[in-house]
Amino acid sequence: MDKAPGTTPAPRAAPVPRPALAPHATRSETVRRASRMLAWALVGLLPFSLCAVLAELAMQAGHVTHVFPRTLLWGVVPYMLAFMLLHRSLHLPAMEGNSLVGLAATLPFAALLFGFAVLHVEYSRGALLLAWLTTLAWIWLGYRRHVRNYVPVFGYTDAAALTQLRQVLSMPGAAPPAPTRFEPIHTLQEAVHCDGLMLDRNAAADPDRTRLLARYKLSHVRIYSVERVAEMLTGRVGLDHIDEHFLDDHAAHYLYGYVKRLVDVGAALVLAPLALPVGLLVALAIRLDSRGPALFRQVRVGLHGRPFTMLKFRSMEAAPAGADARFATHADPRVTRVGRVIRKYRLDEIPQLWNVLTGEMSLIGPRPEQAPMVERFADTIPYYPYRHLVRPGLSGWAQVQQGYAGSHAETVTKLSYDLYYVKHCSFALDLLVAIKTVRILLTGYGAR
Repeated sequence: MDKAPGTTPAPRAAPVPRPALAPHATRSETVRRASRMLAWALVGLLPFSLCAVLAELAMQAGHVTHVFPRTLLWGVVPYMLAFMLLHRSLHLPAMEGNSLVGLAATLPFAALLFGFAVLHVEYSRGALLLAWLTTLAWIWLGYRRHVRNYVPVFGYTDAAALTQLRQVLSMPGAAPPAPTRFEPIHTLQEAVHCDGLMLDRNAAADPDRTRLLARYKLSHVRIYSVERVAEMLTGRVGLDHIDEHFLDDHAAHYLYGYVKRLVDVGAALVLAPLALPVGLLVALAIRLDSRGPALFRQVRVGLHGRPFTMLKFRSMEAAPAGADARFATHADPRVTRVGRVIRKYRLDEIPQLWNVLTGEMSLIGPRPEQAPMVERFADTIPYYPYRHLVRPGLSGWAQVQQGYAGSHAETVTKLSYDLYYVKHCSFALDLLVAIKTVRILLTGYGAR
């Protein structure tokens, strides 16, 4: 993955005379790519201008009303906002690819549509759709041209940092990281051509090292800890590097929690007319296929560690009373014929919409675990209870990235995904999980 073997530590970087760099060489590759995307965004105003001219001609010819060209001009605002959102992630490896592009292009237009509705502003749905499609197409072309096919390069001055990173990347059951190269850095010229410099934040500081890092920063070199690079490449948190300061990075706040709760209730009510008839058909199929109740109740652990009764459609043979909790395995013999179908397409989780309405669950969040397993994991996996800082969900970041966890080792990996969500939870991440969940529902990925 890296050009250097990385088996022996690189020598300590000593102060060197400041080299004479050309003006363009004092900008890192990250800054240069950001500049190219900014130029691409400005060039993209030409298609918008062309559409506006055509819309004006169509209005004069009587084909559209004055609302159409006015709405099209309003579309320039979310267009620029979309590139600003994508700009903030240009220094990150393209782990999510088209999903990031879709989010960046859709969120600003959704906000504009919401603003039109709240302020009762007259708008053209056709013009808004045209502006969104133009934005989506142009931003995707730019992303593919300048970001998607680019393999980022991270530099390192200490081979121990690369060793630490490899330990995080090699977790059981984890999705493969984004393609990345790592290069040993000895000079400023080498550093400015990297997307970032990876450092061990626990390394002993000394004046020479501090002065060298200051020169890197002045040359626009992005500096990351090993833990941060691992998060960017994998969407996971390195469990070995979590400390008591992890709570300081907890992203959830009151406004986010209140608005998300409103979205959960609204979405559950909207889905109810579809969920009820489908749920009745699933329940009937379960009763005809095997003995036992159609509905399955189980105590799970929710927000702040509080237990609650989670509802599911039964997908396995009815278990005897007092049976111990255990993982579902691949091709588990306990799964019924109907169970295999409803588990593949997540139909067994339809009753959990009731848990969402009652506030015990959310649409998006870490999947709630069985109470006995929580007690076991809390004793063997440090910081496991941190996943209960947010409300559990029907679908979560770990599910769309990893799927089911079938062993203790895979549960550790699942926790690294869950804690990444706890640390970075936001509406954008929730929407990304929702989009990937729809893909799972259509393909059956990750069923067990």
